[in-house]
Amino acid sequence: MSSSTAPGGRRATLFVRSDLPSPSQKRCTAIERELQELVCRGVLDDVETVEWEKRVPLQGSGNGTERGLYNEFADWAREAGVCLAPFFDTRLCYSSTTGEKRRELVMPAVCLAVYEDGDLVQVAPFADAGRTESVEECITELAETGTLPETYSTPVSTV
Repeated sequence: MSSSTAPGGRRATLFVRSDLPSPSQKRCTAIERELQELVCRGVLDDVETVEWEKRVPLQGSGNGTERGLYNEFADWAREAGVCLAPFFDTRLCYSSTTGEKRRELVMPAVCLAVYEDGDLVQVAPFADAGRTESVEECITELAETGTLPETYSTPVSTV
């Protein structure tokens, strides 16, 4: 059932890598259009697009924003009983400038986070018992029903 206004102040943030090739940029543009349509229909109150790095070191002072987001998303996934892997992954990476190897978190090219009243209620993509939910599938669910699937809308406080 679709409602004319997003219940409880629902907003979405689309995270995209800053270094996307042209086909992926086109995908992001299409996703942004679909999200704006959901705002126009009142399913979402607001949407924003945020660029993030492709890889971030697991330790150190840089890129704390991406690591913080990942931790928030991982908390949501644990509570929802789903998995963020293989979309978020850690790898041993080599720096050509320093010659050092370090563990880095590899961010997905596109990720959607949906918040209701400031609480994280959905992250896409994710995996659950052999099936995956893509960003596009999450948007389709919102477009068709105006809601998120109950089994995946476990709120995680961001306060």
